Amino acid sequence: MSHPRHANQMRLSSKTAADVYKAISQRVIGQESAKRNLATLLAMHLAWFSRADLAHTAPNALVIGPTGVGKTHAIRTAAEALKIPLVIVDATRLSPPGYPGTSLEDILVELVSASRQLRGEANAAQLEDLGLPEPDELEIARRGVVFIDEFDKLSTTAGPTGERNELLQRRLLQFVDGTTVTLNPYLDRGEKEVRFETQGLMFIAAGAFTNLLEDAAKRPQERMRGMLEHDHVILEDLVRFGFMEELIARLPVLIEFNSLETTDLEQILKTEAVDPSLFYVRYLEALGTRLSITDDAREYIAKRAVELGIGARGLHQVLFPMLALLSQDIESEPIDRFTLDAAQAKVLNRRVEACRNGR
Repeated sequence: MSHPRHANQMRLSSKTAADVYKAISQRVIGQESAKRNLATLLAMHLAWFSRADLAHTAPNALVIGPTGVGKTHAIRTAAEALKIPLVIVDATRLSPPGYPGTSLEDILVELVSASRQLRGEANAAQLEDLGLPEPDELEIARRGVVFIDEFDKLSTTAGPTGERNELLQRRLLQFVDGTTVTLNPYLDRGEKEVRFETQGLMFIAAGAFTNLLEDAAKRPQERMRGMLEHDHVILEDLVRFGFMEELIARLPVLIEFNSLETTDLEQILKTEAVDPSLFYVRYLEALGTRLSITDDAREYIAKRAVELGIGARGLHQVLFPMLALLSQDIESEPIDRFTLDAAQAKVLNRRVEACRNGR
């Protein structure tokens, strides 16, 4: 497999970090600092291939934040904007050599498969944006991203899986550090194995890391004295959590997503690209009823969702039981229009609670 090295063979992607940030912002509400940092990191990653220097690759990253705040959504949107292949894998699926489950080699095969599909969809200009005069799917794959979600589940302090997780961390260290892996991604075409170079491939790990800072007092005192703020994650916190220092050191860019507030969830309910209530609006429209949702209803829904503590996913948990009940009413007694304001939302919610209590 060839590894182009010279700038005159390639050009930078026409997508800048500002372009990627704009794309992410259309689908991820809030998280301004995290979105800008992620957009810049991925733009830097793709730019590296204009003058690939194996001694100075773009850094890998660790994304930390509660569930449902947009971590996975942001990386998926960014990859789509840059037209690069992306594989998202749940860390609990991964297994070290000798254990049943998904190996890291399997993940690279998935990445090559994703790049094959991307190559089939891309036009010549898009391939040129990736610095590829020829549609080489292996080179497209090298420009991709491996996103390991639920990374915190690989902690060596995780009870009976601790020993297995340590083996997996060591294997992952090899991949992140750069290695050549023999793959057979073309079994369906009867072709030979290929050698895949992971150097330059971007790895982004993400997890909630619940309660990570609860024992921050155990940080080295010298380190504490040198910090202006103490509410941000540092390497020592992650090592205490159960991760090899060597592995965390190879994920040096730390991007933190914050919990979503009521105003963030209200904004989600007002943003067409991500508003979950539109699903219910369109369903009721198919039943012949035009549903309108007022701002005070959105505020009520957002407040209830915040109480659930699962980020944007809480919106569906609040919306579904109320609007499912409404749709059942409409099927029994059709109406042309229904306005869901805060008062009506509270009435529906009381009925939902009564049904749950068997009344």
